[in-house]
Amino acid sequence: MALYPGKIYHVGLRPHCGICSHPMEVLDRCVLLLGNDDSTGFSERLGPFIFPDYGYRMPDRSGVLRCRKPDCCTMRNPEASTVHYDCFEFISQRFDLDSSMDYLWIATAWQTPWRQAPHFRLEETTIKPDWSLFDEIGLPQMKMLPLEIVQMIYNYSPASLFWRFHSASFLGQQLSTTVSDYMLSIPLNTVLTWERGSRPKTTNIPNELPVFLLTIDAWGIQEIKRLSGNPPLKRWRADDRVFVIADRWKLAGVAARFKFGYLRLELPRIYSGLQTWDTPTPPLISQCQVYPSNIRSSTQFKTIDLRQTNGLTFFYSSGAIFAIHAHTEKAPYAQKTFQRLNPRRRDLATWVYVPFSQNDSIDALGVPMPHDDGFSSLNSCLLFRMRLAGDVTIGLTYSTYPRRLLLGQSPPTTMIYNTVELGAVSVLGAYSIETDNQYLVTEFDSSIVANPPSRHAFFSLAPLENVNRASIFSKKENGACMGILLQYQNGARRSLGQCRLGIDHVQHYANPMFICLSPRVYIQPRSVLLLHATLVNFMYTQEHEHSEQGWTCCEMKGELEFWFSAEETKLRVTMERH
Repeated sequence: MALYPGKIYHVGLRPHCGICSHPMEVLDRCVLLLGNDDSTGFSERLGPFIFPDYGYRMPDRSGVLRCRKPDCCTMRNPEASTVHYDCFEFISQRFDLDSSMDYLWIATAWQTPWRQAPHFRLEETTIKPDWSLFDEIGLPQMKMLPLEIVQMIYNYSPASLFWRFHSASFLGQQLSTTVSDYMLSIPLNTVLTWERGSRPKTTNIPNELPVFLLTIDAWGIQEIKRLSGNPPLKRWRADDRVFVIADRWKLAGVAARFKFGYLRLELPRIYSGLQTWDTPTPPLISQCQVYPSNIRSSTQFKTIDLRQTNGLTFFYSSGAIFAIHAHTEKAPYAQKTFQRLNPRRRDLATWVYVPFSQNDSIDALGVPMPHDDGFSSLNSCLLFRMRLAGDVTIGLTYSTYPRRLLLGQSPPTTMIYNTVELGAVSVLGAYSIETDNQYLVTEFDSSIVANPPSRHAFFSLAPLENVNRASIFSKKENGACMGILLQYQNGARRSLGQCRLGIDHVQHYANPMFICLSPRVYIQPRSVLLLHATLVNFMYTQEHEHSEQGWTCCEMKGELEFWFSAEETKLRVTMERH
């Protein structure tokens, strides 16, 4: 569509480059590729622009208002595909774009599987090397490396300019292929099977194989399958794909558009979106205990197999959970999950780690609830009952909610939660493969803790007796304790404060006999705020000395109270049982 002078066009910017599929960073130079009225072809190129931060921007001289508000309800026309300026210049110099802009538009814009679909943050995890590029950058020796080594190099530098141009080269090569530009639009319910790059196979029998399975990757819809029923639950999930599993009657009125071997869905106006999962074999929602129960047709579900996890890190900001990382053998550290947070959230994020020892297991999972059953938002406090470690409470534990809601009547095997771009986790649930409803769970041992020392402070508590290993996580700049990880003689593990695995300096102590605390006050960098911190040490004998005054030394008895926020800590040993 042509832009008319004097008219304001509300254009939504996508947070990733349609050419290389990598995230756009604030202040990156970008180009907007505008589509036609029905988003089936290219219309106009605008830019380059500076990629803005989230929020609205005033219209520029061309009348284009560049919007970065993910939940914007304004009808954003024309639709725009956002690409890096250097990626666009790279393929412009290497390939003939004059006759391929329609293809480029479809390949970049239809990565969003339907208009207003959320950004799923899908990235290709396996590289397919374009060996000719290694010659061009003067590194022909790279071609002699095993593919596994090339993959490792990619894993350490996926956002580098070389790998971005590598992805751009792969897309550019597709521009030169001879593909029909004919567009086919048919009801989705008539599609039997389809794979990207092929024509759809259709059916005239409406009830044949009534369940749809759509696979979505970084380049859009990858595949459509029809199933005879909901697939059985399996222990498999993905970070590079999401899946839509829906009965055909839920997709009534949805159109499937095919062009250049790509597929995009056209949803009726009454649809807010489609529900997605990170597994093609999710549990049925009706078999899960979910809180709160405000699930929408567009909810993005994530799953965590608790049987394959050795711990969880919850990222809190402004008192709410914004991300959850499952620690596994393949993903032992939470840094990548942390980097996915919005930069503003990263600056304020508090890491709350819940360890699962090899011999321990989760017997129950719960959340506090108010008396009002109509309460419809997720409380930030979570309750874990561990078989060996006992009851563990995380989050803003000074909540006054008196009731506890169990997420399941049997030991949970799968945790379920939702994700929202820029938003907090608002749905949490659990599923158990056991169906014994007679499993009895006694009241959680989680006393209400009042009077936090600072706003959005978190409280953690752990016994000091029978500890056979203690680990202190401390800041590299000043040695202040960020968190403590305790291991007990029965094999249980408990964490206090922020245990940021793979980030902070860690000092280990075997069979400590004393814990020593030294409160400090320091000025926050680039401000005048006074913050509280604590130096912590463990000792093996009563006869020990400290180089400075102000230390309090206690036997490993009683309980350790640990208040913490993103920047502050307050610790004390108490003999009172909570």
